[in-house]
Amino acid sequence: MKKIFLAILVAAFSMGFHFIRILESDAADILRKLNIPEPIARNCVFYSFSGLYLSYPDPAELKKTARSDRTAIVQKIGEFAQVFTRSAEFKKRYLEYRESMKPAPPQTPKSLAEQKQEQKENIQKAIRETEANMKSLPAETRESLKEVLPMLREQLKSLDDPGNPAYSRDMEEMIKQGYENEKKEYAEKLAKWEKDLPLTPENMIRGWLREFLNQTRDVDFNAKLITKGDKMVFVNDAYEQQSSNWKLCYRAGKETVEAGRLFASRWLKELDGGQ
Repeated sequence: MKKIFLAILVAAFSMGFHFIRILESDAADILRKLNIPEPIARNCVFYSFSGLYLSYPDPAELKKTARSDRTAIVQKIGEFAQVFTRSAEFKKRYLEYRESMKPAPPQTPKSLAEQKQEQKENIQKAIRETEANMKSLPAETRESLKEVLPMLREQLKSLDDPGNPAYSRDMEEMIKQGYENEKKEYAEKLAKWEKDLPLTPENMIRGWLREFLNQTRDVDFNAKLITKGDKMVFVNDAYEQQSSNWKLCYRAGKETVEAGRLFASRWLKELDGGQ
């Protein structure tokens, strides 16, 4: 999963977004000041963690946050994230998300005998309907359908032809082998799912923290911008090819990102048992 913890440690920082735990009075005051309802804040945190997309609210108040204040609130954001990930609400939503991402097992294929019977019933039904319709259709239309009935009857007859390759022993073996391949692929997908989305979210969070540290290690905060049309672009064209997360870090600023990296490192060390 490529959507990483950057969603809460940088997306918020670049806009001055404070993910606030409502039980902390000072944090609650900031949340109210920014006019961000608590449920929306919780949703943004969860959606960011789930890696589906970068999620954060964008009220006008966010853009008014002074850069000098952002580094100081990184600790609060990180603490809120830690507390929320340990909550019953987060774990419940995580398990629901995990289940929604679980690969579906392959369906057991029908036997050739079952397939033949279904095909036979479909053709017989088509013959009956065609014969019934011909009685009420104009003469010109009936004439055109005369060729249809012999064709359907021929198809029906071919089903019982021992030489029909569609129902041969080789075809049955191919279907069986295909099913075995599907089961093997399913087992691989299931193993990957269990590894990527374990029963508890700690391993997933650990992976996002590492990715966050990886993506923020080479941000050039001294990169120059120029105006091009109605937007600002990097003078170094290579930076324009960087990911949106990299650019988000750039906009967040060096002090903010370094504070985020420090918190992420400490959190990761905690998850790794202090090693």
